Amino acid sequence: MPTHALRACALAFAAAFPLPAHAADAGTPPDIVVLMADDLDEPTFDTALVLGLLPSIEAAMVDGGLRFDESFVTDSLCCPSRATFMTGQYPHNHGVRRGQFGADGSFGAFDDDRSIATALGGIGYRTGLVGKFLNGYGYTTPRNHPDCTSADCRMRYVPAGWTDWQGLPDYGELNGSPGYAGAYCMYNYTVNDRGALVTYGSADADYQTDVIAQRAGAFIDAVAATPAPLFLVASPLAPHYELCLPSPDPTAWDVRPAPRHAGSLPPYVNLDVSKASFDEADVGDKPAWFVQEYASLDTTQVSTLNRQYRHRLEALRAVDDLFATIRARLVAAGRWDDAYVIFTSDNGWLYGEHRVVGKVLAYEESIRVPLLLRGPGVAAGAHRAALVLNNDLAPTIAALARAALPTVPDGRDLAPLFAQDQPPAWRRRFLVEHFRDAAPSPVSWLDFLGVRTASGDDEDTGMQLFVDWRDDWLTDPTPAGSEHYDLVADPLQLQSFDPRDGAHEAQRAVLQADLALLRDCGKPGHVACIDAERMREHLFFAGFDGP
Repeated sequence: MPTHALRACALAFAAAFPLPAHAADAGTPPDIVVLMADDLDEPTFDTALVLGLLPSIEAAMVDGGLRFDESFVTDSLCCPSRATFMTGQYPHNHGVRRGQFGADGSFGAFDDDRSIATALGGIGYRTGLVGKFLNGYGYTTPRNHPDCTSADCRMRYVPAGWTDWQGLPDYGELNGSPGYAGAYCMYNYTVNDRGALVTYGSADADYQTDVIAQRAGAFIDAVAATPAPLFLVASPLAPHYELCLPSPDPTAWDVRPAPRHAGSLPPYVNLDVSKASFDEADVGDKPAWFVQEYASLDTTQVSTLNRQYRHRLEALRAVDDLFATIRARLVAAGRWDDAYVIFTSDNGWLYGEHRVVGKVLAYEESIRVPLLLRGPGVAAGAHRAALVLNNDLAPTIAALARAALPTVPDGRDLAPLFAQDQPPAWRRRFLVEHFRDAAPSPVSWLDFLGVRTASGDDEDTGMQLFVDWRDDWLTDPTPAGSEHYDLVADPLQLQSFDPRDGAHEAQRAVLQADLALLRDCGKPGHVACIDAERMREHLFFAGFDGP
């Protein structure tokens, strides 16, 4: 179909659906770009800004865009989180609950026929993904194509909705085959370029983030020659550590910066080991199993963490170069001023806080992520304190594009926050969930569900976190302890309230009731997640089944 016909089809399709005011008043659907870093926690992002390592992102997205200061992911693990970005749903609704392989884990559990890509591709957008997709992509059989079982078919598979697919198969790090190295390799990896496999080597120019920049720029150039709007997701591995071939020794893992940035940090830049939660001395407030699983860090581990931390900051410099390339190509195409650009991460990262190295846990460093947005009608240089989630990205993008999501999202359009903070009936709480993976994945022995509340939530709770650990929430919900923090008095989460302490019993009861409602929100017969997150009166709806 010719491009002008596609554009006409897009406008006709959009007119058939009720639209939010900011989208209904728009003309041609806007260009939309998402740059998603991997494992980028908010403190590391802030340090990179202070050190001047992100000049392009700072100028265009911090000074020229809107920053959400209370931005969270609802499952701090790559695969469930990225599936949430694509659908706008909690993991318990989109079904990708784990990163490892199985009926409810990895790319094999993802319904790629029902995503933000199919929504925008269906109305005439040129949709492009360059970089990492979901764990297991290229290795597991696609859910919607069970006949695609051969290695060649899986590696060449192009998920639905993408007109220009340049995804990195997540394959080589699992079988050690250098010819099919995957998304976790900065060199010697393979790109699925619209079904054709292109393998890169070990030259400096093959550095993964730079190749993603080159390919993202080429995508913008190609679309700029047409009247079609573009939707681009650029998704580098950085600043995640490299895991090209598995090592039994985590101290061998490292983050690899671009050659031009290696060794570029001054010697005084180091991990803050003076932070009270770093290698937390007393974890007796945590569940009984915690001290067994998380021993105090030794000097070798601390040294390794410091090396990795410095390399993470250096690796972010190439991410800034990637952003600069995207901006320059949009400017050259005359599309920058009218484009919406989002910068975020799939999850945060714990660098020794509470003795933990990794993610998935409900601590602030793990679930908080940077989120910045710029574009027409978006306040520049402003901050928002309202709770926002990765659940909100797909509904926001769909509204900007004037598209209808193929599923009912659990998140909401962020447009009311473009001009004001804390609009009426905004969310006051949200669910944090994690379902264990197979060992040796992080927290491979337990599940948890938690509820995080907003500042000034109400007289019952305030800004708090309650986490309920269970043996297996899906099949054997045997209690395994809990955590409960007042994040105003204890922002570093050093002292969980003792469940036997009657002074906090009333708050705990309210949070448990919140959690009982949120854990099934959006499922048939249960309250919508948007309602569960904002109004405590919904606790008394029919269908509430108690904690």
